[in-house]
Amino acid sequence: MKYCKKCLMPDTRPGITFMEDGVCAPCHNYEKQKHTDWNTRFKELETLCDKYRGRGNKYDCAIAVSGGKASHFQVYIMKEVMKMNPVLLSTSCTDWTKTGAQNIQNIAETFSCDVISIQPNPRVARIMARKAFEEIGSPTWYLDALIYAFPYRMAAQLGLKLLVYGENVNYTYGGKYNIETPSAKFQPLNDVVKPVWDKWLEDGQITAAELESAKQMTLEEYDRSGLEAIYMSYFVPWDTHHNYEVAKRWGFRHMEHEYCREGTLENYNQIDSLSYLLNQYLKYPKFAHASATEMASRWIRAGLTTREEMIPLVKKYDKRLDQGIVDAFMEYTRMTPREFWKTMDKWYNRELFYQDRDGVWHEKFEVGVGLIEEKTNSLF
Repeated sequence: MKYCKKCLMPDTRPGITFMEDGVCAPCHNYEKQKHTDWNTRFKELETLCDKYRGRGNKYDCAIAVSGGKASHFQVYIMKEVMKMNPVLLSTSCTDWTKTGAQNIQNIAETFSCDVISIQPNPRVARIMARKAFEEIGSPTWYLDALIYAFPYRMAAQLGLKLLVYGENVNYTYGGKYNIETPSAKFQPLNDVVKPVWDKWLEDGQITAAELESAKQMTLEEYDRSGLEAIYMSYFVPWDTHHNYEVAKRWGFRHMEHEYCREGTLENYNQIDSLSYLLNQYLKYPKFAHASATEMASRWIRAGLTTREEMIPLVKKYDKRLDQGIVDAFMEYTRMTPREFWKTMDKWYNRELFYQDRDGVWHEKFEVGVGLIEEKTNSLF
């Protein structure tokens, strides 16, 4: 296990690559933004908008949104700057926070946009949250599948040809498909939604028909639709904190006044649902990094802080699983504490953690350094 020499992302993140200088690909990609000809890229976006403006029966394009800071930023660019008339396509949460519900309402009202949402099948969502937690350690699998499937299919159904997503997560944050491209055609291959469809049908609780709405377009279907899906992050500089600052100017609300999460460094990222955040925390037992590592690394790249300043904060917060997240998830899935923690034990990577005689897990690594001398499985 090794850490990026610039940020605090470890090489245990799936698909991430490190360059010869010991710096991770996301850091290098962020630096590339400083040398990108953004004026030319912006003109490319203007040309693209001119191509599709007025081609739809009612809307010029579709934007995939959650209501968060990036969604506000995307709609700001397309509606206020590009003067397009977009429809917003959204997957609803199964347990909105008050702030999350306010934000999705605000984005529609502030920018005067229609929103078309899919409400996840409540029975399937509840079964899948528990099943995906127990079977693959990804409790948001079903919701993530809908997030990637619904905007493509609905845009095509509406006869629209331009669909806008925010960032290419593999390129921006690290992953298997680390290629800078304007096209989001291959977004379903980014490994966020693992292709394990048959697994969910094995016990008969869910039918193939009930999962059909969560299935992404095939590449053949995409080509036939004539859809052109793009990443906004290709055309304008992409920075998490900057997007947040812009979003605030258009009414986006952070969550600090509603709820203070125990395991994060900020109050503005992934704030739509509490139970959804269990998926984010599960990166910690699996890969030794979670929300604090991710946000610290983004801030370091942006020059908002230093690696040295962030190390003690990541050590303090990344390991904390917020009690409210646990309570919300257990209530939603109807799991008992014993069932929940037994399942959590399945997902600890024994190369990175050891378990003492009372079942408590401890790190074998030090943040910013890597693996340390292996400890024994004792109480102390």
